Amino acid sequence: MIYVVLRDAGHGLWDTPGKRTPYINSLGRAIRENEFNEPTAHYFEDELKRHGVIVHDISPGTNDTPLTKRTNEANRLLNHYIRKYGASNVRVVLVSFHFNAFDGSFYGSNPSGISVHIQPESNHARKLAECVGKYLRKGTKQVWRGIVEQNLHITREFQGVGILTENGFMDHPEEADLMLNKDYQKEVASETAQGVLEYFGLKYKPLRDPVAEPQQKEEEEMIKMAVVVYSDADLSVGYDLANEKKCGLYNRKALANEEMKINELMVVGGPTEGLEKKTNRVIPLSGKDRWDTRKKVIHYLGK
Repeated sequence: MIYVVLRDAGHGLWDTPGKRTPYINSLGRAIRENEFNEPTAHYFEDELKRHGVIVHDISPGTNDTPLTKRTNEANRLLNHYIRKYGASNVRVVLVSFHFNAFDGSFYGSNPSGISVHIQPESNHARKLAECVGKYLRKGTKQVWRGIVEQNLHITREFQGVGILTENGFMDHPEEADLMLNKDYQKEVASETAQGVLEYFGLKYKPLRDPVAEPQQKEEEEMIKMAVVVYSDADLSVGYDLANEKKCGLYNRKALANEEMKINELMVVGGPTEGLEKKTNRVIPLSGKDRWDTRKKVIHYLGK
């Protein structure tokens, strides 16, 4: 099984209006939300990589990456891994780090606490949120505001399992002080990673454990089965076959550039020559034309 996490550090450092604390006299400035989000997401990534999880940053740099660009990239990566390994062989989740706000001032009775947000009626996301929330509640004593169903772009537009965490309130004086606290950043990162690993069914290894594994190298993974098509004319039947076999689908030219080894490669349309180095077994299913190819595929499937 391939495990993939798409990590999002939320808003940019400089150009996101309002995403900052009120002015803090002791610092002589405000704290921007990204000053918590980015280092926490980075520590989170390090924790996951120690456990062999592949991590992608969908909001790189300190600029404010537009939401649509973030979710487009997240969906591109999700579909890439599904095509490459098959939906049953890969698990991909998205985690977006944030710090909440109420009214933008330290005056009055401001709320505090942490919460995990999911798209309404998203059962898989709720399971992930429950796992993450379980560990977030064990750290620094804060109000647990629960799992919140909310219609947010990052969780709505992502086609997979996604959550957004709010790790305090920027306009609550005590929690604002936590934003630049490296120990708190590392704590949140570790707790969130433990929740994700539990969701994946993987055992967490404390940092002192020398047995921790390096990040998965997807290029070295032996793929159980895949379908390769020669041209767009064979795409429809190739898709049907890949869907039936629950495996990845590749274009012949694209496959040539992939560094991978496939146990069984079903060739739909076109010759099999040149594919021997990619696979342990070639299954030729190409006919005289696309109609003949479809007949061979149907026969192969026993239908």
